[in-house]
Amino acid sequence: MSHRYSKRHRSSGFTLIEILVVLVVMGITLGLAAVQLMPDSRAVLRDEAQRLALLLENAGMEARASGRPLAWSAEKGGYLFWNKNDYGEWVRIDNDELFGVRTLPDGIAIAEVSVELQPLKAGEIMSLNAFSFTLPFDIRLTAETGSAHVTGSSTGAVSAQLDN
Repeated sequence: MSHRYSKRHRSSGFTLIEILVVLVVMGITLGLAAVQLMPDSRAVLRDEAQRLALLLENAGMEARASGRPLAWSAEKGGYLFWNKNDYGEWVRIDNDELFGVRTLPDGIAIAEVSVELQPLKAGEIMSLNAFSFTLPFDIRLTAETGSAHVTGSSTGAVSAQLDN
C-alpha cells in the first residue's frame, strides 16, 4: 500500500534535464535571431550603394522632366545635390527630403569619382544634364570589408554592384 501511495503522490514539475534542454533551445534560437538582425558591413555598403544609385537615377530623371540641370558632388563623409538658381549659379540643395545633404554611415567613404573615365577633383561637381542623358560615370564606395561601384551609363541607367 505504501508503494502505491508514493507513486500516486509523486511531485509534479520539470526535471533538471528538461529545464537544461529548454534553455539550450532558447539560447540557440536567440543566437540565430541576433545574427539575422545585425547586418554585416557588406550589407550596409550594398544598401548605401543602392541608395546612391537610385538617388542619382531619380535626379537625372528630375533634371530632364523639369528642364533644369541638377548636379552631384562628394564631400568628406557624404554627398549632396545642386541645382542652378535664376542667375545660372550652382546652389546646394539643403531643404529637400530626397535630394538634401546625405551623410554616409560610419566606415563607408567615397574613394573615387570619375566621369568619362576622368577622375573628378575634390570640390568638382558632376552635372546631370536637363536636355540629354548624363555622361557615363563611376563612383567607388569603400568600407573595411570591400568596395562597391555605382555606375551610370549614357542612357541614364544607374546601377550599384559590390566588388568581390
